Amino acid sequence: MRSIIKLIAVAAIITAILAWSPWITDDYVVDKVVEKLGGPEARFDYLDQDMAVKDIPKQVVWFPFFKYVVFPGEASWFVSFCGSV
Repeated sequence: MRSIIKLIAVAAIITAILAWSPWITDDYVVDKVVEKLGGPEARFDYLDQDMAVKDIPKQVVWFPFFKYVVFPGEASWFVSFCGSV
């Protein structure tokens, strides 16, 4: 019985750490999205204006197990705790 409780505690700790994902910073997820779009100099049609990706405003929202990167009013991407976009 005691080993089951320890196993459940370890599983809960691991799940909590993955849900929190402290290694996935806001800068990291923005860089991953920018990389996915072709780099900071890549062109993007943002609100009917041709702009470089680096000039577009970005917002990052935390959710358990991933972060959500938003170009306000235009597009959004999910970045998981393992770094995939």
